[in-house]
Amino acid sequence: MKATLLFDLDDTLLENSMDLFLPPYLGSLSEHLKSYKPQVDVKKAVLEGTNLMIHNTDPSCTLEEIFDSHFYPSIGIKKDELLPAIDFFYQSVYPKFAKNTKPVFEAQTLIGKLAEKSVNLVIATNPLFPMQATLQRLGWADLGVTPQRFSLITSFEKFHFAKPNPAYYAEILAYLGWPEAPIGMIGNDWEMDIVPPETIGIPTFFLGSAKYHNFVRHSESRQGGWEELNHWINELFSAKSTFELKVSKASIIAILSSTAAYIDSLRRQYGSINFWKKRPEPTEWSLVEIISHITDVDAEVNLPRLKLLREQTNPFFAAIETDQWADERHYIENNVYSQMEMFIANRKLLIDQFSSLSKHDFEKTIQHAIFGPTSVLEIFKFISQHDRIHINQIFKVLTALNQSNNGGLLS
Repeated sequence: MKATLLFDLDDTLLENSMDLFLPPYLGSLSEHLKSYKPQVDVKKAVLEGTNLMIHNTDPSCTLEEIFDSHFYPSIGIKKDELLPAIDFFYQSVYPKFAKNTKPVFEAQTLIGKLAEKSVNLVIATNPLFPMQATLQRLGWADLGVTPQRFSLITSFEKFHFAKPNPAYYAEILAYLGWPEAPIGMIGNDWEMDIVPPETIGIPTFFLGSAKYHNFVRHSESRQGGWEELNHWINELFSAKSTFELKVSKASIIAILSSTAAYIDSLRRQYGSINFWKKRPEPTEWSLVEIISHITDVDAEVNLPRLKLLREQTNPFFAAIETDQWADERHYIENNVYSQMEMFIANRKLLIDQFSSLSKHDFEKTIQHAIFGPTSVLEIFKFISQHDRIHINQIFKVLTALNQSNNGGLLS
C-alpha cells in the first residue's frame, strides 16, 4: 500500500502563526456578525465553542455539531438565519488575511516532489475551521497542487476530534483504512503535532530546534530543518515499516474512539446509498456483515469481559469463536443503520468503562483460554488490532465497490 505522510498546515506548510492570526480573525468575525446581534459577545461565544471542540471526546458528534450546539444558542440566532452572513465572511472578508501569511519555499518544493509519487498526502491541520477556510489557507501556501491531490484534508464538518487529542490522528488513519505501509507526521508544534501522534505509535518529524527530554519518541522519529526532513522521508520510505500501536491507556482510548467516529461518518456519508449488502466477492463479507460483526463482538465479548474484569480478582476469559456468527445469525439481512447505532452506543460504553478502570484493575492478571496469563492492556491491544483489521476491511470493500461502479460510489 501507499506510504502516508501527515502535514500540519499553519507554520509548517504556510508561514502563519496562529498566535498572530487568531486575534484579528476572531475580532473581524465578531464585528461582522455583530450587526445581527449587537448586544451579544460573539467573540466570547466563538471562543467557548472552540474550546468545546478541542475537548470533545464524543465519537457520535462532529466538531461542527459541538460548536453549533453552543454558539447559536449563546447568541440567540438560528444557524440557518446566520449562515449566509458566515458564508459571506469566509468568501469576502477572510481572504484579506492572506496578506499576513507567506508561502514556504521548501514546503512548495517538497510537496511538489511528493505529489508525483504514489503517496497518501494528508493536510493534518487542527480541524477547528470549516473546510472553506482551510482550503483558502492551503491556497495561500501555493503548493502547486490541487486540493484533490491530498488524500484527506481535516476540517470540522467531518472530524470528531481535534489536536491535541491522540484520537484525532487515529481518526485520520481510520479514514485512510489504517494503511499497511510507512506512516509519518510532520509539524512544528511539539504539543499539537508531535506528542499526540507519538502517543499512538506514529513516527514524527519535528520541524524545530527546541529540545524536549521528557518524552520518549518512536525510534524512527527525528527533528531538524527542511533538509533533514527530506532525508527522513527517504529513510521512512526505505524502512517499509508499518504501524505498531504504542500500548498505553491513552492510545487504546484513541483507537477505540476513532473506530466509533469512523462508523459514525459512514452512517452520515452513505445514508441513502443502497450498497450495504453487496459482497465484493461471493466469499467476502459485505459492509453490513462487517459492521454487524464488530457490533456483536463489543456487545457479547468485549463488554461482558470488561464487566468480569471489574468484578473479579482473577478473571478468566473463555475463547469465543465469532466469525461463524455472520452465517449463523444471517448478518446480511440486518438493518445496517440499526447496527451502526448499536455499535456506537456500545463502543461509547466500552470507552467509558475502560477509561474508569482503577489502578488496581490494570494490575490484575487475566487468565485467557488461548493466550494464558495476560495483562489488561494486552487484551485491549487485541481489541484495537481487531478494530484496525475490520476498518481496513471496510475500506477495501468500499474501494472495490467504488471501482465496480466506475468511481460513482465514493464521488
